[in-house]
Amino acid sequence: MLYALTAAAMSAPWLAFFAYLRRHPMLLGDGIDWAFVSHQRIRSVVGMVLYLLSAALGWLVSPLIGLVGIGVMIFFHAVTTEGMRRGRSRRRTPA
Repeated sequence: MLYALTAAAMSAPWLAFFAYLRRHPMLLGDGIDWAFVSHQRIRSVVGMVLYLLSAALGWLVSPLIGLVGIGVMIFFHAVTTEGMRRGRSRRRTPA
């Protein structure tokens, strides 16, 4: 439960970061579009909500369910990471 709460707390600053970025779009680098920013903001919200849910289920139902929730979140973040997608697309491009 403590790990899930800590992970949820670490997701919260990202929400503030993306809110600030929305108010100051000139901070976006060249080649970065709003779809990317929106995708990352949604990842933060989903991460925070699901980590909180994992903490609650781990405390109220079973610690094993909380651990499974944390495992799901690790997989979710790995699958939705833009850097991993870019890395895969580079490998597929013929030389």
